Amino acid sequence: MASPQRKKFKTIQDWHDFLLEIQQTKKEINPLDLRKSCYKDIEQYRGRPLLVYATNFLGQLPPGVPNFIDLEDVDGFTDMVNSVAKEIDEIDVLIHSPGGKPDATERIVTILRNRFKKVNFLVPHSAYSAATMLALSGNSIILHPSAILGPIDPQINGIPARSIKRGFEKIKERITKDGPESLPAYIPLIEKYTIELLELCEDSEKLSKELVYDWIKEYMFENKKGTTSKIKKAVDYFSDYDKHLLHSRPLSLKKLQKFGLNIELADDNLQELLWEAYILLNGFFNISPFVKLFETTNGVSWGKQIQQILVNQPQNKK
Repeated sequence: MASPQRKKFKTIQDWHDFLLEIQQTKKEINPLDLRKSCYKDIEQYRGRPLLVYATNFLGQLPPGVPNFIDLEDVDGFTDMVNSVAKEIDEIDVLIHSPGGKPDATERIVTILRNRFKKVNFLVPHSAYSAATMLALSGNSIILHPSAILGPIDPQINGIPARSIKRGFEKIKERITKDGPESLPAYIPLIEKYTIELLELCEDSEKLSKELVYDWIKEYMFENKKGTTSKIKKAVDYFSDYDKHLLHSRPLSLKKLQKFGLNIELADDNLQELLWEAYILLNGFFNISPFVKLFETTNGVSWGKQIQQILVNQPQNKK
């Protein structure tokens, strides 16, 4: 299991105690070394290379932070895939993400599947929306007991498509109820929801369902006959926005397993390692300007940062 000589983090309290110790002793630390040691133990335990895609989305962040799946992630996944030895055809992908764009997710799946025969997804904490879509392109999904998947509700510029559609529908309902004379009052809201944006939301929802259906059929249900009905029921469940209501609604493992999907809980040893990976990743996000990371044990470690500009408020003159 884990290397006995390395520092281990079993709880979030361990991380806070470690930071306090560093602050008091003024020791220099390299958070990447801590994360890579954990990644190597996961690789050793699982017997295959690990790719890590993680984003900072659990804390309070400024609007427009680039922490969702987008086309620029193609570069990160290409780097990670290229770091794996050519003879290897099975990998694990650790994912922690709020989701993003379905077209970008499709590009990432293509990158992974053009190179590897089997792709397994490890979820230590959360994989929502397009991140759930990405996980459902795997041959298997392994969850930490605290981890969840969510509805496949795609995002448009970081906003759930379903939320945008609901906003448009509510405006229509109000104008219909209050009459045409109320239209001027809703002009500012209407300007936010153009017909083009509404069509983009509808197309994104349709694309998400089609992609997930095809991926489950081709990879998770590979060579299994008579599964069409099961796949359709699973996709309908994941995309039932009216039932789930929230973009981040947790979908329990018990509910998902009834569709015959290859989703399971990590065993005790892997649970410990997945939680440690989450502690180290989230801990790093909390002490750095990074909001997205692409990492492997073979030399890939980069991501996106945000810059916060502090503006001095003018002082009142007495």
